[in-house]
Order: sequence, then C-alpha cells, then structure tokens
Amino acid sequence: MKTRTSENATKLVATYQLSPFYFDRTGVLTPWTLSRLVNIPGAEQSDVFCIPGYAETVTSFLRYQEFCFQPGFYTDVVGSNSTLEVVAEIGHVGKTSYVFKGEVRLETSKESLCRFDTQLVHVDMHTRQPTALPQHLQQKTKGPRPTFSLPILPNTPPMYSCKFTVEESDIDGNGHTNQSVYIRLCSDTAAFGTKAGRYRSLSGDFLKYPAKKIAMLFQREALLGDVLEVQSWEILSKPVSLLFQVKREEDDIVRCLLELYEQERAKL
Repeated sequence: MKTRTSENATKLVATYQLSPFYFDRTGVLTPWTLSRLVNIPGAEQSDVFCIPGYAETVTSFLRYQEFCFQPGFYTDVVGSNSTLEVVAEIGHVGKTSYVFKGEVRLETSKESLCRFDTQLVHVDMHTRQPTALPQHLQQKTKGPRPTFSLPILPNTPPMYSCKFTVEESDIDGNGHTNQSVYIRLCSDTAAFGTKAGRYRSLSGDFLKYPAKKIAMLFQREALLGDVLEVQSWEILSKPVSLLFQVKREEDDIVRCLLELYEQERAKL
C-alpha cells in the first residue's frame, strides 16, 4: 500500500496492488477484504485529519459503515493484477465523532467501483469511552450531520442463525474484533441459510448474488474467545435484502443490512 494526499490536502489516496488471496472462488474481490482497504491505516495521522496522540492515548472505533457497489465491481476489470485507489475525505465532524467518505476506483481508468461512508468515534484508549475531538479538528466539518439508519429487527424468530467463536486472527490493533470480520460472518451465515433453503428469494449458491449495499451499525465490542450468534431475516418489503443481528448472549454487537442486486452476477 502507498498513500498520498491530494494537492490541496483535503483527500487521502491509498493505492493497493490486489492479490489472488483477496478473491473468492468465483473471482470476485471479497467485501470483507474491500472493507479493510477502505479503512486506510494511518488516516488519522495524515495531513487530512491528524489527531494528536492517535494510537498512543486515543484511537477510533467504528460506529457505522456503508458500502454501495457499482456493477463494474463484478466485471473482469477487477482482478488479481488490478491496482485500486481508495480516495477518502472528511465529511461531518461532531464533538466526538467524524465521517470519512469517498470511493474505491481503478487506478488507471478512475472508474468508480464502490462508494463508502464510515462514521468513527474518537475514543480514550484507557477508558474505551468517547472523548472530545480537538476544536481545530471540529472546524474541519463538511456537510450536514449524517442520518444513518437500519431497519428495525422483525419480531419474529430468525430465519437462520449461525454461531462463531472470535479467533485471535479476528482481533485488530484496538484489541477487539475487526469490523471486516462481521461482514464475513454475515456473508457465511447467508451462504449457509441460502443452501438450506431458508430464504424465499435466494437458492443454491449464495455467491451468484452480487451485493449492492452493505450497511453496518456497531453497537458493542466483541473480544477474543467470545461466542457470537449471527441471526438473519429476509426483509419481505425488499425481496433481495437480508438483515442480520450479531449477538453475544443477550448483548447486541452489530446490526447489518445486506442488499443484493435483483439479477445474478452473470447478468450484470
């Protein structure tokens, strides 16, 4: 990975050379890998949004993230020899939270493959509680306060559930389960549920259904050794959407919405 700032220092650009290990068995870049690329290491230590004491006394926890995939994401222009650029800039900045937004695009053609929004919370590393951002960073705000929302959970039993244990490889530098892991767990649950015939709109191989949008609300931390249950429902008002709730016993950990394209990948 290489990073640089734009000429006016308002955007951070990270360049990635893709690896064959980033792709699923159908040749598509996995969404959990993409989410890792989007959350650019060192963004809070760059000229775009430099937070004093970052990774020493303070850090950031994700509160919400959203990815919207373009049809071009599923074409052969995105392969193991491709080079992608992640272009991120600051959006709204509040007292304790801030938004990074931008796009993932091909380095050569600049074709946009995915748009994203991530809301992060400025956290004291000792207390693991939100703490105020410096005033000079609050003044960097751009645009209105975001109004992120996810569907309410149905009051019916889950259509399909899976249990997973948080492994050492799932833990990131903040000492909790990395955000990308939840995308993988929800995707695996959807694959098992589809194979078992639990969703009315999906059948057979889940990988033939391309993701159009992934939205995630982070509610609590999950730590090493935690046993997580991923519950899933098909949203009847959206025939090609699945809603997930990740739980640790009675605690809500993450809520996730997965919207799929109406047609299968081969037809995009």
